[in-house]
Amino acid sequence: MANHTKSFISEVGHQFNLDGYIGSSEVHGNGNVNDTFLLFCEDGDSLNRYTLQRINHDVFKNPEGLMENFSRVTRHLQAKIEDDGSDKKCLTLVPAKDGRFFHKDSNGNYWRVTKFIDGGRSFDVPEDIHQAFEAAKAFGDFQAKLADLPGDPLIETIPDFHNTRMRFDHFRSVCSKDELGLLNAVQDLVDFAMEREHLADLIKVENFPSRVVHNDTKLNNVLLHKRTGEGMCVVDLDTVMTGCVLHDFGDLVRTAACSALEDEPGLEKVFFLPETFEAIVVGYLETAGNILEPIEIEHLAIAPQIITYELGLRFLTDYLEGDVYFKVKRVDHNLDRVRAQFKLLASMEEHFDQARQIVNIHTSSHLTQ
Repeated sequence: MANHTKSFISEVGHQFNLDGYIGSSEVHGNGNVNDTFLLFCEDGDSLNRYTLQRINHDVFKNPEGLMENFSRVTRHLQAKIEDDGSDKKCLTLVPAKDGRFFHKDSNGNYWRVTKFIDGGRSFDVPEDIHQAFEAAKAFGDFQAKLADLPGDPLIETIPDFHNTRMRFDHFRSVCSKDELGLLNAVQDLVDFAMEREHLADLIKVENFPSRVVHNDTKLNNVLLHKRTGEGMCVVDLDTVMTGCVLHDFGDLVRTAACSALEDEPGLEKVFFLPETFEAIVVGYLETAGNILEPIEIEHLAIAPQIITYELGLRFLTDYLEGDVYFKVKRVDHNLDRVRAQFKLLASMEEHFDQARQIVNIHTSSHLTQ
């Protein structure tokens, strides 16, 4: 929505119950799907900040169902935080003036506002092992707090989001059609993907405990306290729904235990970091260990490979289809993403025995319970 004027953003913002009037706004974040803006509201001597987001309804086909999930999850988390008496945070929705937790504009776009959380920072890659540890604790705590979410199952905001077999079958279909004639130029990447088809069947949601999970646990989806470095708040809740904890664990490893960004074009800079992986295992088990069953623990070491493979498939499929899903910022951006993910996957494969040993050391007590 880069073509939106600031006046339009203010017009949308004013549909919500904000404290003060919107003095200014700016583009915020670097998400691949939604458009996000920071609103600065002046209220006397106070300056209140809010996050305004347009929900991409081309990706999320049921925005109203998504917002019902969002509301249920954040209310449950807030109650848990208050019961604990902790200083942790969770996203807080600001209602629209019509009482709903979203606004639908005249163009059919859906918007939401949350209170800005002060004092936190997000990172695309960790600056040190401690940040990875704290992020893992935060995501594990998120899963544990939502383990007793009451009511009906959450609405599936993106059906089959982590269905790796479905992702592979779609990829193979796109390759067979090659409608844009791009296949020959990326045959090496296609071959790499085809050779690892077995990964598509190692973690099927139906074979594991059904839990409320985040489904998009990139490192930058947790805020770390600017001063202490502790995990403050898990953000970006659009994909929170019923699923498998292994996808959450694996995706955090993919982004935090990697030496570079997920779209790094210099492949010599991309490799797996075993020491960071160990910090993630320790942090995750500290908060989520008590809810895990043996079958989940036994798959922790392979989970990062599967999610890295899945995302690589998605980037490659999107490239072959003409960059229709992920936002691209340069020519062949999706190809840079594919190559980086597949390089990381190859590095994970080389360190798999070490990763499995790390998991075994830190989970032995859970497996014997």
